[in-house]
Amino acid sequence: MKDKYEKQHRLALLNPYQSVVRVFDPDEDSILVGIKNVASIPNTLMKKLEPHGFGLHTIDKKSQLAGRAVDTQLINPITGHYMSGSSSGTALNVFAGINDLGIGNDGGGSVLAPAMCVNIYGMISKLIEKDRNISLKANTDGIVAGNSIGFMARDREILFKAFEIATGITKADGYGKVFSDQKYEGIDSTIIDVMEAHAPRNELTAYLKDVLKQCDVLMVTEGPVDLFGFGDSLFGHFDSRTQEIQKAANKGYVRVCNIAEATALAIPQKGLGMATLLMCESRNDKIARLLKLSEKIEHVHDELIERYFLDIDSYFNEGYQVE
Repeated sequence: MKDKYEKQHRLALLNPYQSVVRVFDPDEDSILVGIKNVASIPNTLMKKLEPHGFGLHTIDKKSQLAGRAVDTQLINPITGHYMSGSSSGTALNVFAGINDLGIGNDGGGSVLAPAMCVNIYGMISKLIEKDRNISLKANTDGIVAGNSIGFMARDREILFKAFEIATGITKADGYGKVFSDQKYEGIDSTIIDVMEAHAPRNELTAYLKDVLKQCDVLMVTEGPVDLFGFGDSLFGHFDSRTQEIQKAANKGYVRVCNIAEATALAIPQKGLGMATLLMCESRNDKIARLLKLSEKIEHVHDELIERYFLDIDSYFNEGYQVE
């Protein structure tokens, strides 16, 4: 553990992706945590996690404009495109192995989309720090909503451990009634004709609220996120051309999960920027069934990505020597 911690801490100080704002020095056996640099994530959450082995390691960069869905100052190390935002630095620091867990906030996909674009887990819920003071504000579509707090991780067990500590919710014995957009191997679901994922947010939000009342979990495939387009509504609002480019970024249901007050879990698929998105009403019983359903979805292990980006020693290879 000491050797692992020293490497992660050294990498945080190196800050190779310019994604770290501040570095702390937690116990060397800690599960290392990065937190998005926003005031809406209360200190009480980290205080709940600390007795269970989590330690604050970094404060992470966010998109330079509050809530913006891309970060034009950070680069996705896989694609070379701008990072999805606004919890951009938090996602990068988990992806690169600087941290084991990331904590961000999500108003319209700001946790789920950054996690998806680098193929890590992302989860949001209104029940994480549900008693905190939440500021309501209008998004770029004029919809007034608060935000959800969310977690990001490469290891789903770390993600679920943090979620259980934060909410007290554990998985149920069964996953209940599942609606899905297609057949998923090994899962008993009712396939429905889901609303087009690129529908206007107000329409998609109303649809999602309605369909989640009728099932325990809704299951869809999302992405690839920010691979072929520029998924930002500030960019997309200009005209039909920018709208089409925004749509090509394939941010669908992730845009409205928080607005619909849903709990959502993005599970990476093999394809870059692709995820199986599980959504449910933010009720303890339904969330417990969502957690159970997630066990049926195979974890994707990408050896090549891990070899290139999680070999921390490679960031410190010696270069040209002058004699």
